Amino acid sequence: MKIIAYSYRFAEEIVQHPKHQHAWYEIQAILQRTPLFVYPGKSRSNPRLDVVQQLLNTYFDYSMVIEHGWEYHPLATRIDNSGLSADYKKKFGELTIQAEIQFGNMSRWYSDIFKFQTAYSQSLINIGLSIVPTGALARRIDSNVANYERTLRELPAADLSITLPILLIGLEPDENTAIVDVSLCKFNSFNEIVGKGHSENRWRIINGFLNGIPMEEIGPDSPLGLHFEEKQQIED
Repeated sequence: MKIIAYSYRFAEEIVQHPKHQHAWYEIQAILQRTPLFVYPGKSRSNPRLDVVQQLLNTYFDYSMVIEHGWEYHPLATRIDNSGLSADYKKKFGELTIQAEIQFGNMSRWYSDIFKFQTAYSQSLINIGLSIVPTGALARRIDSNVANYERTLRELPAADLSITLPILLIGLEPDENTAIVDVSLCKFNSFNEIVGKGHSENRWRIINGFLNGIPMEEIGPDSPLGLHFEEKQQIED
């Protein structure tokens, strides 16, 4: 994927400082290698929609948590029973980064920013990492999806209330992005991939992609992979 970055309160300068640049190298590596999962015709009413958000989320769970050791859904507050959890968090020496990856509705991005500020105000993190699609990619996911152009307009407007450094990153596919057509899989419908109770099928697809298995060979009986078992242990 192509990375477009905006540095709020000098966030980019912080992660690119020689003391912390290994964090920036890791973030770049994760995002640049991210594939794009598509299902042409996923929407009968809007033929433009083809990107599968749920598979992107599953892929990031693999890449962030299993491959690179980020914490999975850590609390964004010191209140144990609050239920306010972040997507991911990792400590790089003296720098602790909380990451929120938002390919859903724009309203959820505002919640991400609130979680950043809450964690920062309680000294749980030093910087926030907000990852969203560009507008062109967002329009292929659904309507009113959080996107880089809109968040870029709105984040600076909160300068007096959002006091922590935030690295805002927009993602869009480029010539190096792997495009994975999951409509070729042997599932009966799109819902068997994205519907509730079908998370195992998403891991079957991710496992197949990671192991170079053609999508045409992946179906309900395909292996989940050790990655799924590792994630289950993390959640437990």
